[in-house]
Amino acid sequence: MMNKILHTKNKWTAGACYVIGLMLVLMLSTAVFFIVILGVLDLQGPDWKWVRIYGAIVWLYFWQYVYYRWMKRHTTWWT
Repeated sequence: MMNKILHTKNKWTAGACYVIGLMLVLMLSTAVFFIVILGVLDLQGPDWKWVRIYGAIVWLYFWQYVYYRWMKRHTTWWT
C-alpha cells in the first residue's frame, strides 16, 4: 500500500502524505532533541538559553531537509 501512495499521481494524496509525514518527522525530532540531546548535555541555566533555542532551530531545519530529500528521492510526484 505504501508503494502505491509514494508513486501516486493524485495531488491531494501526495500532499496529504507529505504534510502528515513532515509533521510526524518534526514531532519525533523535537522530542529527541529536547528529551535526549538536552538531557544528555545538561544545558541548564540562562547562559545556555540561546544555545538551546538556536540548536533546536538548526536541528529542525536539518530534519526537514532530510525528509524533503528522502521524499524527493522515493516519490514520483515531485516533477
